[in-house]
Amino acid sequence: MEKIAIFNLTRQIDTLKGEIQNALWATLSSGQFILGAQVASFESEFSTYLGCRHAIGVGSGTGALTLAYQAIGVSPGARIITTPNTYVATAMAAALSGGEPEFVDIHPETGRMNTDQLYTRLANAKRQGALDRYKAIVPVHLYGYPEDMARIAQISEEFGVPIVEDACQAHGAWFSLESRKFMAGTFGQLGCFSFYPTKNLGGFGDGGMVVTNDPALAERVKMLRNYGQREEHHRHFLIAGNNRLDELQAACLRVKLPHLDNFNRRRREIAHYYNGQFSTLPLGLLPQEEEGMFAVQHLYVIQTEDRDALVAHLNRRGVGTAIHYPTPIHLQPVFQKLGFHSGQFPHTERFAKR
Repeated sequence: MEKIAIFNLTRQIDTLKGEIQNALWATLSSGQFILGAQVASFESEFSTYLGCRHAIGVGSGTGALTLAYQAIGVSPGARIITTPNTYVATAMAAALSGGEPEFVDIHPETGRMNTDQLYTRLANAKRQGALDRYKAIVPVHLYGYPEDMARIAQISEEFGVPIVEDACQAHGAWFSLESRKFMAGTFGQLGCFSFYPTKNLGGFGDGGMVVTNDPALAERVKMLRNYGQREEHHRHFLIAGNNRLDELQAACLRVKLPHLDNFNRRRREIAHYYNGQFSTLPLGLLPQEEEGMFAVQHLYVIQTEDRDALVAHLNRRGVGTAIHYPTPIHLQPVFQKLGFHSGQFPHTERFAKR
């Protein structure tokens, strides 16, 4: 029986094989593999695609989040607010930056950040004189669906807490606010992308990007990715490590970027087909596209009360599945020391079981 994999990473490669081979050979022939012409060109092309001023290539999506948090001022004792219904990297990067993740639950209908809880959390912190410890609100455009950025922006402005968008699953997604179109990742002070191979725009290894319209933040991220240096080598102004996107990955991503909209269009066609076929079944579809939103279907996620039986049924018939994510972040062993406990975020926990 032929198996249907959850991802088929060779299909794109087969389609673009000639272009990819030429790009790789040109890079190998150049003899330059770190922060050269390929990275610079890809940064320029990606920022143009998104319509933002600056894009800084880094080593991974986790690296993008970590450097974005550091650039915006996350340090020991600082908090970033996100949801526990995402990949662990969103919160792990906060700890890697010296800060701590803090969570609000998701909305029981949509799976997106519960903005009422977000507002209440920050309002309480303001009353207690503790608002300055909150350094970032981190909405996650999970599965390629934009968050409720209109409401999050209002809360950010009222309390003066900047937005760092986790757009690691949302290459090409967009939302509209007041008749203006914003690409996911470009609305907050900083936006973060991953180029892990299974992403909508995926490389042949790890890679990431930080985007911003703020030149000072862009300069700081550039320094943080490369030992705290500015353009002048061997003069270091920040404590920083090595978190660079390499030339070979940039070369391959440059080949794929012009095809990204077509890749996303095909994902949407498949998702639309699934929605029609599943319409009579007792399944919950998570999340749903709303007016003013363009989702890019990084993953097609369904909910069911009898999940394990459905997984077994599909596996017997050669249909690949995965669970995103089986353990909410607040219940991960690494974060137990922060005092989180089962039942604290019930909607997230329900989604994880379904």
